[in-house]
Amino acid sequence: MVVGQFAFVPADGGLLAIEGELPHVSGDGEIEQLRSVLPAGLRFLRVAAHVQLAAEQTLRLRVFEHVDATGTPPDQIEVPDALRAAYDQCLAELAGAPVPAARPAWAREGWHEQAEAWAGMPLEQVNSWPLATVLRNGDVWFKAVFPLFHYEPAVTEAIGMPHVLRSERDRGWMLMQGAHGDEDDHTVALQAIAAVHREWSTRIDEALALGAPDRRAESELPHTLIHGDYHAGNVLGSTIIDWSDAAVANPLHDVNHYLLFNVEDEQHRDALLAAYGDAYGADVRAAANACEAETYEYIAQSYAGITAALADDDKWWFAKEEARWLGWASDVRAGRRPSRGT
Repeated sequence: MVVGQFAFVPADGGLLAIEGELPHVSGDGEIEQLRSVLPAGLRFLRVAAHVQLAAEQTLRLRVFEHVDATGTPPDQIEVPDALRAAYDQCLAELAGAPVPAARPAWAREGWHEQAEAWAGMPLEQVNSWPLATVLRNGDVWFKAVFPLFHYEPAVTEAIGMPHVLRSERDRGWMLMQGAHGDEDDHTVALQAIAAVHREWSTRIDEALALGAPDRRAESELPHTLIHGDYHAGNVLGSTIIDWSDAAVANPLHDVNHYLLFNVEDEQHRDALLAAYGDAYGADVRAAANACEAETYEYIAQSYAGITAALADDDKWWFAKEEARWLGWASDVRAGRRPSRGT
């Protein structure tokens, strides 16, 4: 996939331009490639457009904060036709047009300074997208989550990992100690989530009081607090991070989700299920296999809810996820292993 990235950067008297064009690069879509042609230190706000032109060609318009430099009048800048509508909308908002109510606070100019004032320290931008933004200062990490995940700071504090130094639950903000560990020790990862499942199976009322959604359905194992997006990137050693999708539900949804992306064959899957079961205190292999399709349908529902809560110009982020997970559920119900390449 070749991604053409274009930068919308407000400047004095207009926008930042290079030889009459928006600053742009082509590559794999990583923001650092675009930053290489921009002034150092510019804060990224959001992706205003993501347009697929062909199977292997996409254009993106990325919006940054204002830069103290002489700009070019917007009507003198060449803009790809596919990005014109988004470009015009950015100009309208720059001139005072209403901003979509569902747009994240961190995608608006001036928010970063508020976060730094609250944290009491300068913060470097690490990652930003519609669901959350992550900033850091050394080994101290700041995270803000969008309203659908308002409960994440409370749940994270209650679980105790990663360690929360400070939070403001009303705004979905938290300051955390950095977590470290191996992302590829699947046995340790499954043992870690089994411990959470076991402990919180008797604390369901507490989890619900913290704000975790109640997504209980028929389950062979006792309902408990689950992670909801459990994959290798969300566990460092035995420390589990990113509790945005936490809910009270079937614990095997976490297990099946994790195994989908981390098993080599059925023998490997069976061994990892046994490792989880040993830590959980029960043989879960038959139950996990029986509810595998339900897991993928559960995750499809998660993505449907997320997409519905996003601003219209952010819905592209997850537009294909519901269908993808439902397709995997159909594979399982038809007796096939999910095709993860689709």
